[in-house]
Amino acid sequence: MKRFPDSLLNGYRNFMSGRYVDERERYRVLADQGQKPHTLVVACCDSRAAPETIFDAGPGELFVVRNVANMVPPYEPDGQYHSTSAALEFAVQALRVKHIV
Repeated sequence: MKRFPDSLLNGYRNFMSGRYVDERERYRVLADQGQKPHTLVVACCDSRAAPETIFDAGPGELFVVRNVANMVPPYEPDGQYHSTSAALEFAVQALRVKHIV
């Protein structure tokens, strides 16, 4: 097995010593009380289009579903779970998001 990429290990160390330290209390509240995002964003998995960055959102503010071409397939009443529609249903029913983008 290959070694874990140094760039990811360094990124994690930077996160833990930077943003996590700055937002430790927010992460603690999210862990204790759960997420309460106001908006669901269906986004493309293209790395140039990161919703949290584009909307300058902090942890827990957005519920993001990323897939190829930010597509939402039509509803299929076939009894099967479909990832995007399952995420939409969870966001609306469980998280009670107010907006879908």
